[in-house]
Amino acid sequence: MQPENLTDEQLWRAITQNTEALSALIQQQLKTNRRPRRLQTILAYARRIDALERQYRIYSTELRRRYSLESEELADLTISGSDAATVTAA
Repeated sequence: MQPENLTDEQLWRAITQNTEALSALIQQQLKTNRRPRRLQTILAYARRIDALERQYRIYSTELRRRYSLESEELADLTISGSDAATVTAA
């Protein structure tokens, strides 16, 4: 599902799930000898971490986009309101 189609709550939940999955992955790696023994294991961890990081960036970018648009709209309303007050007073 595209992040634009998710609600804020779903985006925050996805970010939380990514964070928990990343933490679990790191804990798993620490429990299994601190250093993976095989190159395949290292690559598997790196790919999973990369995927989680990419998803995190997508979700957080969507939230920033939404709230920057919202703050721009509020700023426009404030400017419109102050312009209207100036015109009325004049």
